[in-house]
Amino acid sequence: MPSHETMQFLLSLGYTEAVSSGIINALLQNGIPPSSLFTMVKGLAGRYEVGEDGGLEALAASVKLELEKQEGKATVKIWCLPSTGWSPASDEDAGALPTVHSMERAFAVEALEGVTLTDIVNHGTGENSDVLAEYLECACSGIMACSTCHVVIHPDWYDATQVDGEGVVTTNHSVDPKKIGPPSEAELDMIDLAYEPQLTSRLGCRVQVTKELDGLVVLLPAGSNNLMDFVPFE
Repeated sequence: MPSHETMQFLLSLGYTEAVSSGIINALLQNGIPPSSLFTMVKGLAGRYEVGEDGGLEALAASVKLELEKQEGKATVKIWCLPSTGWSPASDEDAGALPTVHSMERAFAVEALEGVTLTDIVNHGTGENSDVLAEYLECACSGIMACSTCHVVIHPDWYDATQVDGEGVVTTNHSVDPKKIGPPSEAELDMIDLAYEPQLTSRLGCRVQVTKELDGLVVLLPAGSNNLMDFVPFE
């Protein structure tokens, strides 16, 4: 059956059964005949072997968002402050932190708990998600292969305390659930390549929005370094 074949294909791409069912139902409800379902989904998947999506990711994100709403996930508000409202620390002072001087320039972004800042940029539908997308490029789609989703966490929301215990994993690498913790070594390697990295820098693809972080303040850099522009894909 087309639906079974399509389901197996979606599962092979890493989508959950719930999201896969949602994708299938959405296409059928929009008039795609069952006989064309598999062909349509494969077309939307694009050249998935090399990471070139044809629209399936956006559809899956929409389905996932709807499922999360049905699950009753909380809406979280974060504040994003453009570079005109804060100043990076001086390179000459190794221990200096960024300075905020005008929160009036900040704009609020709303998202459901559980998503990352990169998810908001790529698939967000909440308040000012599109505005945030104007500031963060997110060139590698969240696989931590670039630094274009680089953000700076307001010092009041950052906890540099390292999580104790080998193999221990916590949300946002933080001991305090109401703070953003320090980056992992792999993440730090990419942050070192970012535009004007700070002591409280993180990659947006590794910052997860949670209920405890309602009101989080994120500082947006004045620019980005996109090394993906220099990768020869052909």
